[in-house]
Amino acid sequence: MDMILRMRKERIGALSRGTMVSLTVLAFVLVMTIGGAIYILERTGEDEGDLVIYAYESFQSYGLGPAVIPEFEKMYGVKVTVETPGDVGTVLAKINLEKGDPGADVVIGVDNSMLHRAVEMDLLSPYVPTNIDRLDPTMSFDPGHHIVPFDYGYIAIICSREMMEERDLPYPASVLDLADPVYRGQLLLLDPAQSSTGSSFMIWAAQVAGDNYSAFFDDLAGNAEGKVFGSWDAMYNMWGDGEAPIAISYGLDTAYEMMWYGTNDTVTIVPPEEGYRQIEGAGLVKGARHRELAEKFLDFILTDEFQSEVYNNYMLPVVPSVEVNEYFLQYGASADRHVEPTVDEVSAHYDDWMAAWREAFFG
Repeated sequence: MDMILRMRKERIGALSRGTMVSLTVLAFVLVMTIGGAIYILERTGEDEGDLVIYAYESFQSYGLGPAVIPEFEKMYGVKVTVETPGDVGTVLAKINLEKGDPGADVVIGVDNSMLHRAVEMDLLSPYVPTNIDRLDPTMSFDPGHHIVPFDYGYIAIICSREMMEERDLPYPASVLDLADPVYRGQLLLLDPAQSSTGSSFMIWAAQVAGDNYSAFFDDLAGNAEGKVFGSWDAMYNMWGDGEAPIAISYGLDTAYEMMWYGTNDTVTIVPPEEGYRQIEGAGLVKGARHRELAEKFLDFILTDEFQSEVYNNYMLPVVPSVEVNEYFLQYGASADRHVEPTVDEVSAHYDDWMAAWREAFFG
C-alpha cells in the first residue's frame, strides 16, 4: 500500500482534487508553462492569453489540462492561460469577487453538487454547444444550459483490503451501513463546505437516508471521531497511511490501481441501487472578455480530441461514442440505479443538509 500511495502521489502531484487555497494574499505564486499554455495559481498581472480559464487544481495535476489545452491552442492558433485558485468552491468565490470585471472567460469543474451556487450567484451565461447532440442525454443535469458536462464518475466507498481483514470488519453494502457502530473509528470523511467530493458525498448520503438524514449524519459523525478532512488528497493520503480502513473516493480507484500497478488492494464499493454520479462541467463566465473563443472551447469539450483524454482525470467520458479504457470497464464500480437529485432539488435542500451536517460534525 505504501508503494502504491507514493506512486499515486507522484502521478497526481502535490495539488489534487479537493485542495483549498485561500483567496487572501498568497505567500508565493507558481507559474508553469506546458505546451504553450500558462498555468497560474493566482493572478500575477502578467500578460494573459487569448482565453483565460479558471479550474480546480487537479485539472492541471491529473493531466487533463496539459493533455487538451495544447490541442485547442494548436487548433485555433491562440494562447490559453489556466489559473487554478483552488477547489471549485474557491474558484466560484473568486469569480463572484470579480463580478463585473471577470478575470476568466471559462470556468472548469462546476459539478452537479455545486451548480446551484453558481446559478444563485449569477456567475454564468447560458450557452448551448453547436455539437450538443454528441452529449449522452443522461449526463445533462442543467436545463438552463449554464454548464457543459465533460466527464463523470461515481462517488464510492473505498476500503483497504488488508486493514479490513486485519480488523475483521464487514464490507459496507450501502451508504447507510456506514452508520453502524462496528465502523466507529474506522472511517475518514470530507468536509462538504470545502471539498466538492465531500459535497457530493453529503448529497448522496442525504438522498439515501431520506427524511432521516439528520440522524444519519449524527451517526456518521460519531463513527468518524473527528477524522473529517478539507480536501480529498489530505484524506486519501491519511487513508493510504493506515489512519483508517474506510474512506470516500471514486468508483475507478480499483481500476486505477490495476491499470498502473497490477494490484487490487483497494476494494471500491458503489451500491448498485444507490449510485451517485458526480458530473463535472465547464461554463461561460458572465461578462467574459473573449466570449467567441470561450464558446469555441465549450464546443471543443465535446469533441473526440477532448473526450479521449478524460481518462487522465480518472473519470469517464460523456460522449457515448468515445472508447472507454478497458481497465475502467473491467474494474470500475458502477450502479444500475442512480439517486442524484435535480439541480432544483439540490438548491431547495442544500442549506438544510449543510446545516444538519455542521450540527452533527461541529456542534
